[in-house]
Amino acid sequence: MSESQVFTSGQRAYLSSLAAVDMVDASSRIHYADWFRIECMRRYREGEKPVDLFRQAGLDPKLVGHKRIERAFARWKRSPEPLHPKPPTPKSRDTVDPYDPRDPRDRLIAAQALRIQQLEEEIRFLKRA
Repeated sequence: MSESQVFTSGQRAYLSSLAAVDMVDASSRIHYADWFRIECMRRYREGEKPVDLFRQAGLDPKLVGHKRIERAFARWKRSPEPLHPKPPTPKSRDTVDPYDPRDPRDRLIAAQALRIQQLEEEIRFLKRA
């Protein structure tokens, strides 16, 4: 997906359902949750790759775009961290947060569940195309 391309309504709905995303506006700008930004920067400083962090949160680079991920991290590196970030809150009963501090096996299962959700959405999108 190119940076200037607008998300479909299904893609916006999928992205908006993720705990890491506060909202996706009509111009396809993604507003990320403060907790996600802070967690990404913490894990990035520990050596994890931005693309992997986005993918684990259900934000596949094929959908979001590699350039958008690069720009988000560049912006996050320049801005101060919020003083009181809101904790992640599930947007639906089906949304799973891979950053939940549970047992590592539970985190792996949660990350896999997010990946399955994303693949199912991609299949629905491809069937409509």
